[in-house]
Amino acid sequence: MYPVSYNKETDVIVEGMTKREYFAIMIMQGLTVSNFPFEDVYQKARAAVLEADALIDILASE
Repeated sequence: MYPVSYNKETDVIVEGMTKREYFAIMIMQGLTVSNFPFEDVYQKARAAVLEADALIDILASE
C-alpha cells in the first residue's frame, strides 16, 4: 500500500491507497482537464482505472 504510516498514539499501522488507486486518481485528473466528452463521470472513472491497470502491467514487465 502507498503510503503507509504508523500512528504512535494508537499503535496502529495506517494503510494508504494502492498504487492502482493512486495512478487512477492521477489519470482521472488528466482526463478531467482534457475536456474529452465522456458520456458521464463513470465512463471517465472506468477509463482511468483501465489506464492505471495498463500502466501497472507495463511497469511490472520491465
